[in-house]
Amino acid sequence: MNFLLQKLESHIGEDALIEGGNLLEAGAIANLFEMEKHLWLATVEGYEVELKVSPSKVLGGTCECDRFAEDGMCEHLAAVMMALRRKQQAKKQKQEKARKETQGSRKLTTGIVLDNVSLEELSEFVRDYAKANRNFAIALKARFASTVSEIDSKEKYLQLLDSTIKAVRKPDRSISTRGSQRLIKVLEELHQQAGQAFLERDFIELAFICQSIIEKITPVLKKAKGKQRELKQDVARAFDNLHRLLDKGPAPTLLHSLWKYCLEEYNKLVYRTNGIDLSFFKLMVQLAEEPAQQETLLEALNDYMEKYQEEGRSVAPLLLIELSALERAGRQEEARRLMESNLMQPDVLLYAIQQAIAKGQIPRVKALAITGLRFELPPEVKARLEEMLLKLAEDDGEKQEINRYALRRFLDTQDFAYFEKARRAAGDDWQQQVEDTLAYFQQLPYAPSRRNTIARILAEEGLHERLMNYAEEVQSLDLLQEFSPHLITGHRERLLELYRKLLTDFLRNHLGRKTSQRIREALQRLHEIGAGNLAVLLVEEFRSQYPERHSLMEELALF
Repeated sequence: MNFLLQKLESHIGEDALIEGGNLLEAGAIANLFEMEKHLWLATVEGYEVELKVSPSKVLGGTCECDRFAEDGMCEHLAAVMMALRRKQQAKKQKQEKARKETQGSRKLTTGIVLDNVSLEELSEFVRDYAKANRNFAIALKARFASTVSEIDSKEKYLQLLDSTIKAVRKPDRSISTRGSQRLIKVLEELHQQAGQAFLERDFIELAFICQSIIEKITPVLKKAKGKQRELKQDVARAFDNLHRLLDKGPAPTLLHSLWKYCLEEYNKLVYRTNGIDLSFFKLMVQLAEEPAQQETLLEALNDYMEKYQEEGRSVAPLLLIELSALERAGRQEEARRLMESNLMQPDVLLYAIQQAIAKGQIPRVKALAITGLRFELPPEVKARLEEMLLKLAEDDGEKQEINRYALRRFLDTQDFAYFEKARRAAGDDWQQQVEDTLAYFQQLPYAPSRRNTIARILAEEGLHERLMNYAEEVQSLDLLQEFSPHLITGHRERLLELYRKLLTDFLRNHLGRKTSQRIREALQRLHEIGAGNLAVLLVEEFRSQYPERHSLMEELALF
């Protein structure tokens, strides 16, 4: 079925029409309602009737009666079509009446035009406009592709993406940023249709949409300027939808079809060069339910291991997929041996730890993390392992371990929350640890953050004499302002002399409003720490030395 609801008389036999009309007039139609979008259900003479209309075109229908089983049409289905058409007409008339009652003089809007134009005239206009405007034609096809039943479902989506890519490609076969945006817009429409198919449990249609995106977008990823990341996300989204489909337990025929599809596609070079091959393997892990399928998958993964090694690529992602495949197949011992022999791979190590956590094997988690720290690991992996060990030590109340890993995290992050944890858990050697920590930061290249960390350690530990010496050494006004509260009591004269020197030097070497504001802020800081007399003295000195600097005079006038 594929015809307009308004013209159903041209597509249904006379007998079914007459009998259906009689049923309608006799009130034989019960419980007509829209169960899902575009899918209507009703009961006629005890028979359940389904009718799919989107939005005004009849796409299909069924009835439980014998006549429908024999002829593909019956009076019950015809009656429901007539009832739905009457319902739509009544709704339209009601809306039109409401508009006329609430509106007097109106503007010529798109809505008014659409309400008054005939369907035939509108269709003719759309066809003509689509011929003249390629962008409109693509948008039209993308929006209504799912309603087309004359073309094989997958083929229509492949054709749509082919025509879109052809339209946005430049002569050198690259795709500009603007062209990529047009392509992404079409893909968003397809993703929405895939979402609708998922809600309606039309899993075959969903699979076809996803496969078309994977096959047609992957080859153009490297040609799309400025939007490669977004297009790759569209491909990943298609695979995500296929995983969601599998979670819903589709029919065995569809599962077999998807398995066959993966076997045909995964080994193509275009997927490997774009990093999409791993997505196929992850999908195959979920699909491989039979022993033969599981063996085929493991053989394919082993072949790819060799290819990855030849190409100098990391095999860790493949190892993780193989581990998942072995565990899903119930081959736990093989998975364990594979995992143990590849713990130097950071991803495999983290996977092993996650598995141990899931099984509540805390001693193994700790042992794996300690083992991992002996390897040359990326900084982010090392950080995760240290955080894990710190958390385990805190859970067990192991002070020595808390101290060790908190100090390690502090050295990497300069986060004083770790410093405080290390201090609370420290033993008698804390002072030596402080000295070692200071020595570590002092040998690093100069940076404001490193400078402030050293000063704060000295302040936190009450090493005020060394803090004063350090402030005089680095000659930083920022540092002086931050740590002067620690120095004003025991080193007042040296602190005030350093303030005088730094402010004077700053004024000598800098001009402008920002400089004047900076001076005012520093003088305010002196007031805050109880050195208001020095602030007043400096104000007078600066007024006498720099009367011509108007912005400075304005800022000093605030005192």
